[in-house]
Amino acid sequence: MNAAQMESYRQRLNLEGAIFSRIDHEEGIVAVVYKIVKNDGVCLILKISDRVHDYLREVHFLNYFAGKLPVPKVIKVVPPEKDLPGAILMECLPGHLLKSGEFGGELAFDLGQKLAVIHLERYSGYGDPMKGDLYNDPRIYFSLKFEEGLQECREALSINLIKQCERYYKAHVDLLANVDGPCIVHRDYRPGNIIVDDEEKLQGIIDWAGARASFAEEDFCSMEHGEWAFFPGSKTPFLEGYKSIRPLPRYDQIMPLLRLSKAIATIGYTTKSGISKSRGAKLTRWNLDYLEQLMLLEPIEKNH
Repeated sequence: MNAAQMESYRQRLNLEGAIFSRIDHEEGIVAVVYKIVKNDGVCLILKISDRVHDYLREVHFLNYFAGKLPVPKVIKVVPPEKDLPGAILMECLPGHLLKSGEFGGELAFDLGQKLAVIHLERYSGYGDPMKGDLYNDPRIYFSLKFEEGLQECREALSINLIKQCERYYKAHVDLLANVDGPCIVHRDYRPGNIIVDDEEKLQGIIDWAGARASFAEEDFCSMEHGEWAFFPGSKTPFLEGYKSIRPLPRYDQIMPLLRLSKAIATIGYTTKSGISKSRGAKLTRWNLDYLEQLMLLEPIEKNH
């Protein structure tokens, strides 16, 4: 953010004299987030989104789930303009971000329940409601996003690996015909987007910029692709919590396809943004390693 933009936010949000402290963390690669301390000592969060539809989704779903889930209250917004990204001023929830490998038992059960509550909210079609793109067939929107991600990461992947990914996708895409949806999905439901207090009690679910109308299986991908790949101890109580609210989708068979798409989308974003060799290097390498390991399973055969 340049000085003129920051001054504009200060004026429009009545934050003159407030202290702005940027919040940086390893996986915060999309939006810019500040902790705001006002003159009266009140703490708030300012989230600035360069991508218009990220801003629109964040505002929409924070308001949608207000009173239904522990999400931060939207205080005021600055809609996106030509030279000014959209910004959301929201309450600063007490507590800290949950760390990977440091939760289980009661908290994992609670997180599973909250994910099920999200999935209880049904939609009329699959896609991005903020763009007006809703389709009856989940394969349409999934295919569009897959191709978009593949195009974005072509500079980062070898031609052979790209062809292998395309073959894998074509061999397994029909698994999407029987998914559990359409419903609201968070699409980045993981410890880094969960706020807890010092007693490991859930205080908030954040980062709704990627939420959309999709299928329930997709929301298990973030946990399977990250948390449970390294720290599987929370998986059983998490799934038990989910099942206490609604039936658990049978997602095991489709998970490699979902992880393939997530890895490609992540590499595509870090490559397009020019951070694949800097602050996004670790994330890029992890996802590239997954793609290479998955392709060792070839030759691919349909197994459904």
